[in-house]
Amino acid sequence: MKGFYVLSTVQRSSTQHASESRHCRGGGSHHIIMCRPRPRLLHINRFGGGNDRSAGNKGNSSDSSKNHLGDYKSQTDEVRTLRWGIAPVSLMADDFAAALTVLPPHRHEIVSCAAAYRSHALAFADKYQVRNVYTSFEDLAKCPSVDVVYISPLNPLHCELCHLMLNHDKHVLCEKPICMSESKAEKLLQKAQARGLFLMEGMWPRCVPAYHFLRHQIMRNRLGDIQNVHCSLGLAVSQSKLALYGGVASDFGVYGLQLALWVYREVPEKVRATGKLNEEGIDVVANIELGFSQNRWASIEVSAEEKLSNKAIIQGKSGSIKMTNYWCPTRLVTEDTDYEFPLPGGGEVTTHYHNRLGMCYEAEEVRNCILNGSTQSELFNHNESRLLANLMDSIHAQLGVGRSSEVYTKFQLENDLKNATEIEANRESSEAVNK
Repeated sequence: MKGFYVLSTVQRSSTQHASESRHCRGGGSHHIIMCRPRPRLLHINRFGGGNDRSAGNKGNSSDSSKNHLGDYKSQTDEVRTLRWGIAPVSLMADDFAAALTVLPPHRHEIVSCAAAYRSHALAFADKYQVRNVYTSFEDLAKCPSVDVVYISPLNPLHCELCHLMLNHDKHVLCEKPICMSESKAEKLLQKAQARGLFLMEGMWPRCVPAYHFLRHQIMRNRLGDIQNVHCSLGLAVSQSKLALYGGVASDFGVYGLQLALWVYREVPEKVRATGKLNEEGIDVVANIELGFSQNRWASIEVSAEEKLSNKAIIQGKSGSIKMTNYWCPTRLVTEDTDYEFPLPGGGEVTTHYHNRLGMCYEAEEVRNCILNGSTQSELFNHNESRLLANLMDSIHAQLGVGRSSEVYTKFQLENDLKNATEIEANRESSEAVNK
């Protein structure tokens, strides 16, 4: 492992109100605990004094680590509205917009959107009452009414689009992976820090209540010493299009990697990866093992060829927790109790992808960080983005995936997006059906 990354341990007390019901299984009693977070408790991460106290900046209170919020200063926290730009309009962006609708309307507003085709942007704008419509990313970046941009194009476009928005002093929430290599991620993160702008890789599972309850159980030693984390995620994806998403390890494997880091809170000592490449040299199957101190392990199995169990098991000496759909969990299962975490919206708001309303917690985390002047989130900080990119470089090298020539090497976002729009729509529709 090259370099060393400090991972901050995020301690959170459980604030959910629980109601308990019983039912019998095989003659025995089984408990279900419903954990329903109150709307005001969506703020998971708070900072004091306006200084950036995230893991990468502890003790650093210089102006470069703070955002001066301008017209926000005269407002109270409760009435400040975070103004979003969407780049580009996509099924994932539509789910993000839907997630914002379950939050108090004065806290978030989509004011601008961009799409390769104006008709797509107009349809999105009509659905969510968006004032500004663009067919150019640069025009959106120049929009003075935008505070933060949600970025979700094809994976290889993420990095350059992030640079564009940061260059125009926009905060950024970018879907994973934030960049396709560690060197590119490092340059991007350095730019955000230098410009005093908030940047977060959109690892939204970290923000949902189920993850915080899991962390709470581990820190209270309810499972004993954790020995193993096992994750599987497999969905049938068109292999000929995987190059556009960086392969299955980049697209699926990161969910298991981030869960292992969330559980162990340390840099792995060993990384082993085996798998299968298609004719284009893109990984379509990957089996990843991470070795941590004291002989603790995480195993991550991902596939773009077949559907797997899509579960995670966190095994400790005293017990275990199982998570179905661990990238968007609403239930944690132990030996004697099922913990439910219902999503906001009451089932009235639908999304293209499973449980994507959970992105509302991520949006609230972004708002909270920006309004408090932080350039990163403690829930998934810049050091973890660096570490994740480092791990992916190592995994790709072991799998034999060529990194010398990337699919996108020049700043051609507008043309590239036009060519990829239909591919993205087909792929998203296929995955939505699978999920």
